[in-house]
Amino acid sequence: MKRLLLTAHLALFPLTIAYARHPPEADSLATMDYPELNRMVIEYRRDTVKARHIAQYWLSKASRERQPKEEANAYRAMMHLAEGRFRMIYADSLLEKANASRDDATIGSAYLTIGAAHYDNKSYTKALHAYLTANQHVAATNDAYLIHKVKYTIALTKYFLGYNDEAIALLTQCLAYFREENDMAYLKTLHAIGLCHTQTGRHDLSSYYNVLGMELATAYGIPSMVPYFKNSEGINHCMQQAYRTALPLLHASETELAKTRDHANQITTWAYLAKCYWELEAPQKGLEYGLRVHEGIRRHHYTRPDLRENYERLIAHYTELGNPEQQLFFIRELLAFDQHNTREFKHLSYKVHKEYDTRALLEREQAIERKLATDWHTYLAVVGTLGATLMAVTAWHLHTKRREKRRFRQVLAEFAEKEKMPLQKVKSPPAELSPELSQKLLKRLERFESQQKYLERDVNLAKLAALFNTNTKYVSLLIAHHRGKKVTAYLNDLKADHIVALLIEHHKYRNYTHNALAEEAGFGSTQIFTLSFKKRIGMAPIAFIQQLREAEAGMENEES
Repeated sequence: MKRLLLTAHLALFPLTIAYARHPPEADSLATMDYPELNRMVIEYRRDTVKARHIAQYWLSKASRERQPKEEANAYRAMMHLAEGRFRMIYADSLLEKANASRDDATIGSAYLTIGAAHYDNKSYTKALHAYLTANQHVAATNDAYLIHKVKYTIALTKYFLGYNDEAIALLTQCLAYFREENDMAYLKTLHAIGLCHTQTGRHDLSSYYNVLGMELATAYGIPSMVPYFKNSEGINHCMQQAYRTALPLLHASETELAKTRDHANQITTWAYLAKCYWELEAPQKGLEYGLRVHEGIRRHHYTRPDLRENYERLIAHYTELGNPEQQLFFIRELLAFDQHNTREFKHLSYKVHKEYDTRALLEREQAIERKLATDWHTYLAVVGTLGATLMAVTAWHLHTKRREKRRFRQVLAEFAEKEKMPLQKVKSPPAELSPELSQKLLKRLERFESQQKYLERDVNLAKLAALFNTNTKYVSLLIAHHRGKKVTAYLNDLKADHIVALLIEHHKYRNYTHNALAEEAGFGSTQIFTLSFKKRIGMAPIAFIQQLREAEAGMENEES
C-alpha cells in the first residue's frame, strides 16, 4: 500500500485534506497528544491564524514537558505557516531544538525545512547546503521515504544550479523508490529527470519521460501534472529548434499554469514562447512574450540563467528600431539580472551563452548615456574595449592551459616515480613516542595504506586511532612526522591519488561524473572531492581528464 505522508513539513508532495470549518477550543487542545496536534495543524493549514494558534500551543506544551524533538516539530510547523520572507526567523530556534533532540531524523528534517525556505526565497546555493546537511543526518536513519525525499530536493536544486548529471543520478534512485511508494512523488521525479535530460542534450530521453509522465498522470488520476509534462516537452522541442512543434505544447501548458498561479513556470514558458516566435520571425509576438518575461521577473523576483537570452533579444530589437532609451533601459536590467545570477548560479555562468559580457554591457550603457546627452558618440572606444577584453580573456585562457599542461606532466612523472621507488621511512621516531611504539604504529600505518582502507567513506582521525589501537594524539604525531601532513590532508591526498591512478589506468572512469568519482574514493561530498583533488593535483578533475584525452590523442596522431 502506498503510504500517506502525515507531517506538516512536506513541501514537495502536499496532501489534500478537507478544510474543517470549526477549529478546536483552547481547552480541547490540552487533551491532545503530539500526533493529534500535528494533525490539527495540517487540517487548519489554510487558515494560518488558527493553525499558528495550534502550533504555538504545541510548542508551549513541548517546552513545559521538556521534549526538544516536539519543540523542533512545532517550530517546523510554524516555519511552514509563516510567509516566505519571515520563515527564516524560526531557523535558529528550530536547529537548536533539533540538535538538542540528538535524533538524526529530527535534525535532518530541520535542515530540510530550512533548505525549502531558502529554495522558496530563490537562494538555491544556501538551499543546497542545507539539503546536503540534511542528507548527512537522514542517511543514518531507517526512514527510506525521508531519505529519498531529501535526495529529490538535492537533485532539484542541483538542476537549478546546473549540475544536471549529478541531479539525474539522484533522481534515478528516487524513481526506483517512489514508483511503489507515492504516485505524486513518482510523477514529479519523472518531470524533473526529463528537464535534466533536456539540459544535457539527451532529447530522446527527455521525450520518453515526458510522454510516460502524461500517460501515468492520466492513469493515476492526477491530471494536474499533465501540463507540466507538456511544458517540459515543449521546452525540449524548442531546444531542438522544432519551434512549430513546441508552440502548441507551450501554449497549452501556459493556460493551465495561469490557473494554478505557478509564476516560476509561467515566466519560463513565456521565455520559450518568445524564443519560438523570434526564431519564426514573428517579432511582435516575440516582443509580447519577451516583455511578459521581464515583468514576471520584476514582479516575482524570479530568475534563472536561461532567461538571460530574453534580455539580449530585447536589446537587439530596440537597437534595430533605433530606440536608445529602451536599449539603455534593458541594458541596465540585464546588468542587474547578471549580478543576481553571478551570486546564485556560479556553476552556470561560463556555460550560458552571452551576447554581451558584463564589461561590454557597462561600456554600452555608458555609450548610450553619452549619446542621449550629446546626440551621438563614436563606438570606436567600445570596439577597442571589446577587443582588449577578448585579447585578455584569450591570453588568460592560454596561460591556464599551459599551466595545466605543465602540472599534468609533473603529476604523471610523480606517479611513475612513486611506483619505481618505495616510500622512504623516517628513521628517527617523534620525540613524544618511544622507538618501539613508533615502529609499531608505523607498520600499522603502512598496512592501512597498502590495504587502501582510506577509501572507506567515514574514515577519520578517531577511526584511525581505533584501527591503530592508540589515541588520536599519537596518530596525529605519527602522520605529521612520517607523512608530513595533517590527518585530513593526508586522507584526502590518498583518496585524490587513488582517483588519479584510476583515471590514468582505466578509461571508463574518465566518463564518470564528479559525484561518482567522489563515491569511488569515499569522499563525504562532491564538493570536498573537487576541492581536495584541485588542491592535491593543481587542477580540477575535469581539466585533468581533458589533459589525459589530449595526451592520448597526440600519441595516436604520432603513431599514425
